[in-house]
Amino acid sequence: MNKYSIGIFGLFFTCIFTQTIWSQDNTLTPKEREEGWELLWDGKTTEGWRGAKISTFPTKGWEIQNGVLRVIPSGGAESANGGDIITVRKYKNFILNVDFKITKGANSGIKYFVDPELNKGEGSAIGCEFQILDDKNHPDAKLGVKGNRQLGALYDLIPPDRSDPNYRFDETGFNTATIIVNGNRVQHYLNGVKVVEYVRNTPEFNALVAYSKYTDWPNFGNQAEGNILLQDHGDEVFFKNIKIKEIKGTLLPPETGEKFKLGMAGYTFANFDLDKTLDVMQKMDMHYLCIKDFHLPLNSTDAQIKDFHAKLAEKGVTGYAVGPIYMKSEAEVDQAFAYAKRVGVRLIVGVPNIELLPYVDKKVKEYGFNFAIHLHGPDINIYQDADEVWNQTKDLDPRIGMCLDIGHDYRNGKDPIADLKKYCSRVFDIHLKNVTDSTKAGYSVEVGRGMIDIPAFINALREVGYSGMVSLEHERNMKDPFTGIGESIGYFRAMIEATK
Repeated sequence: MNKYSIGIFGLFFTCIFTQTIWSQDNTLTPKEREEGWELLWDGKTTEGWRGAKISTFPTKGWEIQNGVLRVIPSGGAESANGGDIITVRKYKNFILNVDFKITKGANSGIKYFVDPELNKGEGSAIGCEFQILDDKNHPDAKLGVKGNRQLGALYDLIPPDRSDPNYRFDETGFNTATIIVNGNRVQHYLNGVKVVEYVRNTPEFNALVAYSKYTDWPNFGNQAEGNILLQDHGDEVFFKNIKIKEIKGTLLPPETGEKFKLGMAGYTFANFDLDKTLDVMQKMDMHYLCIKDFHLPLNSTDAQIKDFHAKLAEKGVTGYAVGPIYMKSEAEVDQAFAYAKRVGVRLIVGVPNIELLPYVDKKVKEYGFNFAIHLHGPDINIYQDADEVWNQTKDLDPRIGMCLDIGHDYRNGKDPIADLKKYCSRVFDIHLKNVTDSTKAGYSVEVGRGMIDIPAFINALREVGYSGMVSLEHERNMKDPFTGIGESIGYFRAMIEATK
């Protein structure tokens, strides 16, 4: 387990909120110093910065006012007045926080992996960019592809995801941009909400570059290190509280480069409270949880839901779905959909009575959520395997599909690898486990010990392009599951690496 990556994301969230409450501008608290944060700008001088195309700080275009670094407006031209500024040092793996404020119609950006030698001509220096933009009033917001030039985007490559109910932007005040680089994995956050995540040095990333304005720049975004840049785009923009924490080494989990993500099914922790659950997940470097109602009851208040998400954020965990939730009446279906909406997820893992499926179809159309029916093998008389879920749902809204529990599917005499390939268009969630037999007598064991061919399953995930969660549901020794959880995650990650 990598001692550097564990806790990075929890630390990041903690630092954002504590800085907002306790820190004076352009200073570090004792706790921040202890954690390894450094000021990139002292709020008073130009020390540590220079022009992107000159060896000194620009003599025009920038000014320092009461602890704020201001871009002086000059008509909106790109790097045509003072020009961009960059850090003197280069950085490799880091967490960067920058507070910024825009004015009406403003355009700017924060760049990283900048190579100032690439562009000696007109325009901005070349690097990956956290876009800063007034989306409402600047025409660039409507250019590009699907919003990939809007606020928070990886400029001209990846649009921002603003589906998180906690997303917010202050149009007149300061906001916090955060960029996390951990090896090839990069994330953009705006005011503590993740809006972009991608992996560099992959065919997918290189394909995006090939269809962007950066196609002619060699090795764009794939450098091992680079300078950090604040952009002069000729519009008035303000910066302060520019802080960085270098990550001294990195070892990303092998699933980072895959389309699918590795998560945890909440049922694994049926005998443990949320604090213990999150502690284990943090130690295992796991960041996605399917939320069970014993951790967050269906009748939770908005305040309880907010506190729940804050706990997850402290550990770097995201709740990606709720369930499984059993539904025996229309009222219980209503409750499940309302609960998912309040929790802020768009996937329900459910087990509705068969006669309720038309009503579920109606609610899916109303809410726009995906609904994954959890299959249970031979243990109950409905939804025993993938074939049955498909037959019950194939004529319903295409957002109704299955949570493919590969262990239960196998125990009902089916081949979960073949079923993944057959029904991939309706597989919205996967429960990862292994079992000892293809009959009801089979029981759950660690992922590397059972009868299911896990390397073949991983290759099938790649073959069908599955981009959802593969969540470990460990059901052996559930009062003391921790060794088994670690063994299962370790084996699955080893097989991801071995099959690449």
